[in-house]
Amino acid sequence: MKLLNYPFACLLSFFYFIAINSYAQNGVFTQHNDLNRTGWYSQETILNTQNIKAGSFGKIFTRTVDDQIYAQPLVMLHVSLSTAGNKNVVFIATVNNTVYAFDADSANATNPYWQVNLSPAGTRAPKNSDMTGACGGSYRDFSGNIGIVGTPVIDAATNTLYVVARSVNTNNVFEQYLHALDITTGAEKPNSPQLITAQIPGNGDGNIGGIVYFNPQKQNQRCGLLLVNGVVYIAYASHCDWGPYHGWILGYDKTTLIQTRVYNTTPNGYFGGIWMSGAAPAADESGNIYASSGNGSVGNNGDFSNLKNRSESALKLTPSGTSFTVSSFFSPMNIAELETADLDFGVTQMLLIPGTTRVMTACKDGRIYLMNRDNMGGYNANANNVVQTIDLGINAHLRSSFAYYKGTLKEFVYSWSENALLKAFPYNRVTEKFDLGNTISSGVQGPVGNNGALLSVSSDGAADSTAVLWTSHAANGDANQSIRPGILRAFDATDVTKELWNSSEYQTDNPGNYAKFNCPTIINGKVYLATFSNRLVVYGLLKTNAADTCNTINIALNKIAGASSIGDIQTPASAAFDGNSITRWSSANGDPQFVYVDLGKRYDLCKIILKWDAGLGKDFKIQLSDDAVNWTTYISITGNTSFENNLPVKASARYVRLYGTAKGTATAYSVSEFEVYGKESISHCAEPSVLSVTNIYENAATLNWNANGANSFTVQYKTVSAGNWTTVGATTNSVTLNGLACATDYLFKVQPTCADSSTGNYSATTAFSTLSCNANCGPLPTRWTTQDLGDVGIAGSACYSNAVFTLKSSGDDIWNTADAYRFAYTTNVGDIEIKTRVASLNNTNDWNKCGLMIRESLTPGSRHAFVAITSGNGVAFQNRIVTDAESFNINTGPGIQVPYWIKLVKKGSVYTAYNSVDNINWVQLGIPVNAAFGADSIPVYAGLALTSHDNNNLATATADNYQLTSGTLPLQLLSFNASLSLRQTISLQWVTAFEKGVKDFIVQKSTDNNLYKDIATVNALNNGQFAETYNYEDRFPVKGINYYRLKITGFDGAVTYSAVASATLTGTKAPFLSPNPTSGMLYITQGSETIKFINMYDIGGRLVNRITNASAANVITIPVNNLANSTYIVEMRTATTVYKEKLVVHN
Repeated sequence: MKLLNYPFACLLSFFYFIAINSYAQNGVFTQHNDLNRTGWYSQETILNTQNIKAGSFGKIFTRTVDDQIYAQPLVMLHVSLSTAGNKNVVFIATVNNTVYAFDADSANATNPYWQVNLSPAGTRAPKNSDMTGACGGSYRDFSGNIGIVGTPVIDAATNTLYVVARSVNTNNVFEQYLHALDITTGAEKPNSPQLITAQIPGNGDGNIGGIVYFNPQKQNQRCGLLLVNGVVYIAYASHCDWGPYHGWILGYDKTTLIQTRVYNTTPNGYFGGIWMSGAAPAADESGNIYASSGNGSVGNNGDFSNLKNRSESALKLTPSGTSFTVSSFFSPMNIAELETADLDFGVTQMLLIPGTTRVMTACKDGRIYLMNRDNMGGYNANANNVVQTIDLGINAHLRSSFAYYKGTLKEFVYSWSENALLKAFPYNRVTEKFDLGNTISSGVQGPVGNNGALLSVSSDGAADSTAVLWTSHAANGDANQSIRPGILRAFDATDVTKELWNSSEYQTDNPGNYAKFNCPTIINGKVYLATFSNRLVVYGLLKTNAADTCNTINIALNKIAGASSIGDIQTPASAAFDGNSITRWSSANGDPQFVYVDLGKRYDLCKIILKWDAGLGKDFKIQLSDDAVNWTTYISITGNTSFENNLPVKASARYVRLYGTAKGTATAYSVSEFEVYGKESISHCAEPSVLSVTNIYENAATLNWNANGANSFTVQYKTVSAGNWTTVGATTNSVTLNGLACATDYLFKVQPTCADSSTGNYSATTAFSTLSCNANCGPLPTRWTTQDLGDVGIAGSACYSNAVFTLKSSGDDIWNTADAYRFAYTTNVGDIEIKTRVASLNNTNDWNKCGLMIRESLTPGSRHAFVAITSGNGVAFQNRIVTDAESFNINTGPGIQVPYWIKLVKKGSVYTAYNSVDNINWVQLGIPVNAAFGADSIPVYAGLALTSHDNNNLATATADNYQLTSGTLPLQLLSFNASLSLRQTISLQWVTAFEKGVKDFIVQKSTDNNLYKDIATVNALNNGQFAETYNYEDRFPVKGINYYRLKITGFDGAVTYSAVASATLTGTKAPFLSPNPTSGMLYITQGSETIKFINMYDIGGRLVNRITNASAANVITIPVNNLANSTYIVEMRTATTVYKEKLVVHN
């Protein structure tokens, strides 16, 4: 068989070599470089692993644009411009619908060759605030305009750039257009633009008369465009699951722009969006298209293998007439689990490994899947029939991209998920799988939260000495729904433990704000990086080549500090030197102000990094001294606007001072971190080397190193997502760590102490990963993360299944100065209210506790508020209002046992705790506490926490009915009810009064009464004191209990929730009502269940008739000749179900 297949494999290799190089020779024309979506530019003859280093490579110029850049920069070489001749051009598209053509090489050609705004006259680009129902009215996936988002595609043969632009007019009419632009002028080509519309037959969500229509407001064009075989393909998802929506792929003839092909992932269902973290669909040599779909309907009528609705799937689509045939697919066996927790399948691109039949994608539950593209595996309830599965752990949400490189010696696919390590997986062409035993992991701290790194590769063919892996990610914080500073890094692509360069080494290389889901573009000796700072940043080789030798640790960390003044006791000088970016030093108002550090001895300094908080210095000096009396100004900065300054230094001193002479903001000076780098003039203690890890298990590992003459060692280790290092000592050159979390990535470093008690520098950071978890643990819902905080003796866990969180934890306590526990959390901004029912708690100790926590940071000792159930001391409300200080506690005392309800309310920086036996009658515990954090826009961490109060034993707890809400609104919700109709749909009705300032009602649905999804938005009428009745029909209830609630939003951004209403779809036969309309007599035929009684209401809700079916007659006859001609509601109640139906009486 292998001999028969070998020529075909060679043919594939030849095709992919030709395909990759045809894209690469003249430019980067499509998202992630080629149709395989490898991200590999294989014709880079200038940049290599030797010349990419600090001092010789860096920022060479920037280009200002009118808004944020979501689309990847595209480059075409040798463009013939009538106004400028033959030029290399970089094309940029912004969310303000503007496309630019800039010179790709010259720092002096600051003006674009052309620019064009694609918003039609009288319209503008849509904004995130226009997506009124997305995320319940709190849509933060975008921070402003949402014009051009998907990466365009260039047809080099016709000099045409294809791009989708969105707009909305003054009448709130939303439109999307496909544009074909001449790349030499920006002018529209013939037949351009084309209004994007689509429709298909189906009874799916939002259909009208059996037709599902494309919705230009709700359908989010997130993916890059695909051009293959003369057709431009556009893929669609949603804005935060704001329904009704579907996954679409629309095809347009590249010349006529006539729509030629339409595919909908869920024509008879709901959702199934295609977004892939911004990647474009892939395509093979036969024109098959590969895409993956997110959460939504799978299969049909309970058959998950049915091709009709294909959410949560990797798809191979073969063009067939005006649509596609699903020629192969894969859906993981835990579909129901993924759907419940909103853990999208296909969160990364579909990567075709060149020259093979292998394709790969990933899921938010931390799993990467390698499949045979010709037989992807289908659906199997008991096993995933894929080639290989890589489990990165439940905190790796894989909102990131893959990249690929095939060199002379090895072939790699790279992944850098949030909360995980950068990993290079070697591909073995003999086994046609990844050689996971030889995975290479980087020791560099990477992205955290809910947004990973975007990767690209450059090389000169297969020459390994030229192969560079480029990564872009947020420099700190969670970039999922907030804007964060960015960082560009370069690694040796054959050994990702070797970082060649990063943009934080020099302040002048800082890219600005990170552009999420946007891969770096590399070509012709330059790296083009999009940003959310309204500019394109271009990196390349510098004219000067001074090598950077400043690679020490931060020598100012935790050293003695002083300042001219402090804003309050929460912002001391020491906070600028504690290694915690959340804490800060702030001054009193006024100029001048200073803060300084005593390094303890004289150092040869090489670099200073200033990280400003809200109040930056516009004009300031860096001053040095040996006695803290006589200061010499070394650097003087004027006109500063950056919140991070990277300042090279070549001087010696013991004291280093920041001296501010003019503030850059109205607030006082505020510095979150003041870092100083350098070495002692004479070093006596060499740092450890050759770090390695052995005896790796689920919860333990042994760390090893070469001592290099040292007598003892300080070892620090942490997970990627942790905010602090855990420190242990060692007297030999190894240490065994216990209590590690399974399936988790760790970093560690070692500092030596020599015989003369002098200490050396920490070693370089090294990475390792614990083994996969053996226990069956359901993944947490989307955007949730979990970890042990503090020094726990036994590793904990957090799982989620059937709407129940299960936590296990050891830990000394959450009390006094102790912070050792398991935490499962989300990041949140603004006022919130969280509540849950602690359903169970095993009694490992009277003071073990499980409850709700909101905290400032993930560092032990940070400020927090915590309300919890204990095993033997009732409900406790604990809070720490000063970092690293003792916490305060008030508790009810013995007598309260689980199950029990608790609630924690945050308003600004004030926290209030409550407890309840029934979720109705709430009792405040103690008084509200101002914990001095959370009042600003900095995210806080909120969720569930458990500690055993015994570090040698695990406590176990379960919590259900978890709910997070925010805000209050002025209205009275008089009623909210759900009932089953005779058509097996569920009717919702709610009545309000005293509406004022209410924007809309977002109908949310759940199958587990925990994770709710938006299914509809109903505008509020705001009729003041008058009662108003609203109705909505859910046409797609699931079998079993369907839960509903209203998310009520105000024009001021406030949000509140209704109580939950539910109705059960049993699958039984419903009653039948006839005739309708009727005159004289109404006949109701029993369904599967006996009707107990019938109520008839007029249109105003007044009861006009009540019939008790005492005889259980099969057909119930009801005279209606005494009723006025009108519409009535007939309510039929069985033992388990309430049916409602409209009846028209026309006597």
